[in-house]
Amino acid sequence: MRRGLCGFVVLFCLAVQAHGQAFPERPLRIMVAFSTGTAADIVARQMAIKLTESLGKQVIVENREGAAGTIGAGLAARATPDGHTMLIASPSIIVSPLLIKNLPYDVANDFSPVALMAIFPTVLVVGAQSKAGSVKALLELATAAPGKLNYANAGRGTASHLSAELLKKMTGVNIVPVAYRATAQALNDTISGEVAMYFPNLVSALPHIKSGRLKGLAVTGTKRSQAAPDIPAMTETLPGYEAASWYGIIVPARTPRPVIAKLHGEIAKVLQLPDVRQRFLNLGGDIVSGGPEDLGRTMRGGSEKWGALVREIDARGR
Repeated sequence: MRRGLCGFVVLFCLAVQAHGQAFPERPLRIMVAFSTGTAADIVARQMAIKLTESLGKQVIVENREGAAGTIGAGLAARATPDGHTMLIASPSIIVSPLLIKNLPYDVANDFSPVALMAIFPTVLVVGAQSKAGSVKALLELATAAPGKLNYANAGRGTASHLSAELLKKMTGVNIVPVAYRATAQALNDTISGEVAMYFPNLVSALPHIKSGRLKGLAVTGTKRSQAAPDIPAMTETLPGYEAASWYGIIVPARTPRPVIAKLHGEIAKVLQLPDVRQRFLNLGGDIVSGGPEDLGRTMRGGSEKWGALVREIDARGR
């Protein structure tokens, strides 16, 4: 009996190992729960190009935006757990469940972390016609007209939402949220002055800042970005403020461990390529290149960090 059980365990392990070695067996997809042109989308497309080369199978990017990223996340959670469907993860994946009830997935039970890839700051922007030329000036305008200034965001729990809510919490200003389905429309309305301010990812905003259609007042990392060194860090005005976004890869739960290990290994190699590192640097990102455990710790830490703010948002009914 014991001999038969041991034989079964050995055969099972060999089968799992063989599955990992055969992977991938067909084209893969990286799902992005946000629209094209966002940081998540740009990161995904860069990874898709390089992984196609290294894995020898086509890797496509599939955008399924809406509901602060929960639509795409729900679809990814229900995908076959064989490694052929990946999802770009960002702070919204752990914050949305704190803000939205009855989600079609459970982050802790429906996903497995694969790789932590990079950190990108958001940036506080206003339209070129805005009277505010600095964070201090913008806060003065908001203080003088409580409830009159609004801010765009890509939905509850997204980086653009939490960045603004953290600003409110730390300064006491009363600014009103306006939710958008797509980053492009939020940027357009900020450019036109329809909304007073926005916290998009630096990746998305940088072309408009360089063209003069937007003014970049502050990046939300702990230091200035090498991609935009003239834009101050928010900490220069508000010490202790930090709201940068991390990006990683997760897969449906029950994906075989050898497959996760192979994906992580290939992603880690891609992140070491000089052209990829330079591409991310030009976009304002810092490559991290962490494994499943690193991404898991980042997700748990982010949930703790934003938990108090999320509860405060709920208490305000926002």
